Amino acid sequence: MYMDNLLEVKNLTVEYKSIKNDSSYITTAVDDVSFSIQDGEIYALAGESGCGKSTLSKAITKLVHPKSGEILFEGKNIYEQNGTERKKYPLSVQMVFQNPYSSLNPKMKIGDILKEPLDINTKYSKNRKFALIKQVLEETGLSIDCLDRYPHQFSGGQRQRIAIARALILNPKLLIADEPVSALDASIQAQIINLLKELKKQRELTILFISHDLNVIRYLADRVGIMYKGKIIEENYTSTIFSFPKEEYTGNLLNSAPSVIVN
Repeated sequence: MYMDNLLEVKNLTVEYKSIKNDSSYITTAVDDVSFSIQDGEIYALAGESGCGKSTLSKAITKLVHPKSGEILFEGKNIYEQNGTERKKYPLSVQMVFQNPYSSLNPKMKIGDILKEPLDINTKYSKNRKFALIKQVLEETGLSIDCLDRYPHQFSGGQRQRIAIARALILNPKLLIADEPVSALDASIQAQIINLLKELKKQRELTILFISHDLNVIRYLADRVGIMYKGKIIEENYTSTIFSFPKEEYTGNLLNSAPSVIVN
């Protein structure tokens, strides 16, 4: 049973200023959104492209700054952290991006990609770093011989496993997975989904899973928030969303989402 909120988003609004025809205008990407993620659960954000899901994840990871609202991590506002807390926060929240072809540095070997976060954020010995790298490779289904190879030498599914390994190397409390399977073939999607589910169990991870595909979410998530035009219009346990959707948009999303067979 989930008891405590690891993450709370309160009345969050994120705007982008754009220039068009020599005049500026403002787009509201996230509009007064509130939700919470309980420690140890998989919470999914679902909605069509452009609804604000990725912007919301970028606000949580401090890649964009909100116009208003609060984001609380373990009860503390992430925009009011002291120096020590600011340094620790990136270690506690890591992200897996949608496209494994662009999220890995093509000029770096896999061993260096996995070691870099440890070099920057820890003072571990060389042996300790190697032990952590070996552990995360085993957990993500990768072999040790991949360390001397480059990203272009791997398939899309293998690259996404590498991206997941990199996100886990610092042992985060919250893993944000932003459309992590949408760029992969259906059979590979199922493998990555099963991997995330297993990692959640093994590491007692809390996961924010972002997707437009409710069939994937149905298999993976404990609770779901449905986003539409920057707002969360419906939120409930996954089984309830699928059995008794309240909003017409949710019903349409359920009917239109492509299916993924997970074994």
